[in-house]
Amino acid sequence: MIKKVIYEQLMLHLSSMSMNLPPSEHLLNLLKEIFTKKEAEITLSIPSKRIPFEGITAEEISKSTNMNLDKVEKMLLNLTKRGLIFSQSDKTNGMTKYSLQQAGYGFPQVFFCKGEDTPHARKMAKLILKYFNKQITKETFCTDPIPYRFVPVDQTIDIEKQSIYPFHVMEKIIQNAETIAVAHCMCRQEMKLLGRDCGHPTEVCMKFDDLARYMIDKGFAREINVKEALEISKKASEAGLVHFTDNAMENVQQNCNCCGCSCWNLGRIRRRHIPRDTIIATYFIRETIIDNCIGCGNCIDVCPVMAVKLEYDLAIVDKDWCIGCGLCEPRCPNDAIKIIPRKDLKNIFPEKNFKILHEKILDARQ
Repeated sequence: MIKKVIYEQLMLHLSSMSMNLPPSEHLLNLLKEIFTKKEAEITLSIPSKRIPFEGITAEEISKSTNMNLDKVEKMLLNLTKRGLIFSQSDKTNGMTKYSLQQAGYGFPQVFFCKGEDTPHARKMAKLILKYFNKQITKETFCTDPIPYRFVPVDQTIDIEKQSIYPFHVMEKIIQNAETIAVAHCMCRQEMKLLGRDCGHPTEVCMKFDDLARYMIDKGFAREINVKEALEISKKASEAGLVHFTDNAMENVQQNCNCCGCSCWNLGRIRRRHIPRDTIIATYFIRETIIDNCIGCGNCIDVCPVMAVKLEYDLAIVDKDWCIGCGLCEPRCPNDAIKIIPRKDLKNIFPEKNFKILHEKILDARQ
């Protein structure tokens, strides 16, 4: 009975995070599978109502649990190695701080980002598929402000706009990062383990700075340089993958390159499960120059959310579902496509930085 109560307490604890994990029977089963009772107790002692990566020391955890410091440190080390707890060195004093793995920044990525096919990974894939249904996705990611945003293919934004909106240019986001890592796409890897391999490349999920250092240190991702990152970004676009990143101008922590077949965000939009503007911010939209359109259908084939159709031999875009990713523009043989800022938005500026973004999300959760 005590064991059951501990896991239920942990489930409720994780449901109060900024990027939360809503409670359900499936989450409870997941937690029982990956945490021992003692590990659950340790995890319960880490504050939940904080932004991602904002942690506390082992000493603070030791005091709150009345557990021996050495024992606490050993357990925390084990949990971080398995990706169940986030850790990083404090930039001011060098002390290691620990925080909960929040949705989208560690959970459930850690089970799949190595690209491994193991019995444990296969088991996690089945459990996570049951948990992250349409309703859970809404409750986790439909926040105010929206936590993520789509970033158009670089070449689709003209040079003048790139200078005005550098934060909407993937090349600039990459160049601004101090540390870069690449991991396997957790969505496609999960589907692959479930026998639903869509064939798109998997090692295209990039992490930056704090998240990158953790992923590299724990062996969940490999470090790459700017040149390698730019090449990955380019090849991702060529493969028909969509850039998305944190909905912030500075201190961006990750860039996923998503497909409409497997990924949690594009897949939901493609199947019309969740309205476009509720889980990922869309700041750009496609505009078609009708006089130039020859009805070739290239843009229909590449659209990841099926927002384009042919009518009277012309490509017609459903602007309620177009995500402004820009994948169609370089594939148009007659310059009939432009990617432009959305005119129905007051502005196309994300939050100033990652910290402000998640402080606002956390405040809205209270």
